[in-house]
Amino acid sequence: MTSVLKTVVLVHGFFRSGFNMRFLAKKLKQHGYHVISPTLPSAFKSVHECSELLAQILMKENIPEGYTVHFVGHSMGGLVIRDCLSRRVVEGLGRIVLMGTPNGGSPFANLLLELPFSDQILEALPDLAEPGPDIGPPLNDPAPEIGIVIGTKPDFVRELLLPGVHDGLVTAESVRRINASGELTVPCAHERIHWREDTAKAVASFLETGKF
Repeated sequence: MTSVLKTVVLVHGFFRSGFNMRFLAKKLKQHGYHVISPTLPSAFKSVHECSELLAQILMKENIPEGYTVHFVGHSMGGLVIRDCLSRRVVEGLGRIVLMGTPNGGSPFANLLLELPFSDQILEALPDLAEPGPDIGPPLNDPAPEIGIVIGTKPDFVRELLLPGVHDGLVTAESVRRINASGELTVPCAHERIHWREDTAKAVASFLETGKF
């Protein structure tokens, strides 16, 4: 247990671990948050399987009644959060931030699915491919406020590979495929969104106020 009355759950992306969220974890701790940053088998398990594991981890944390629980996910981590919240009511649910999350899928996942046995080895790929996974809304009533963060400046090579505004892997249109109450754009590539000082400050602001 913790004496801090606000908790944030950080969920990493595809082929990453909780260690990948360490910069954001450090910054949110400085804002007074108790941080839970688990490592999920995102490379070899589906979004739903990861969300079930996340739910089990949260149960073991035994977060006391009266605590506010926020969620922040990067890339696939946002899909895991959405799936988790679509299947169970979370007591004390606060706000949600999804950073570079392919809510409408990513064409790069579609390309990888062309490889033999790729969907059997990397079970999350179908969830990451266009048109995106079929995930229902959060079960909590009222529904939580959701903020989205969109990267807008990939490296030169990847900038040419996708149409419109994108972060090199996920388009702005894909991130916007959900009903969000707040939006932030940051001039960086997909894998750097959650490593920026300005992103961390904006995420903390949204968790506190509902505004970036």
